[in-house]
Amino acid sequence: MKKRLIIIAIMALILVAAIFYLWAPGSAPPNQKPLLTLSSANLDAFQAAFDADADVTRLVLLLSPT
Repeated sequence: MKKRLIIIAIMALILVAAIFYLWAPGSAPPNQKPLLTLSSANLDAFQAAFDADADVTRLVLLLSPT
């Protein structure tokens, strides 16, 4: 019984650590602009930043929960 409780507690700690890691805000490398969460409020700023350097390769990654 005690061994099973310890295993459940360890599994719960691993789950909490994984959730914290995935929900924590991301960070960008030192020479890069900060990460941006795209919304309707900042769409114009995103478009301006995306179109600023036409000779640089750009990548947009869209993630959807579906």
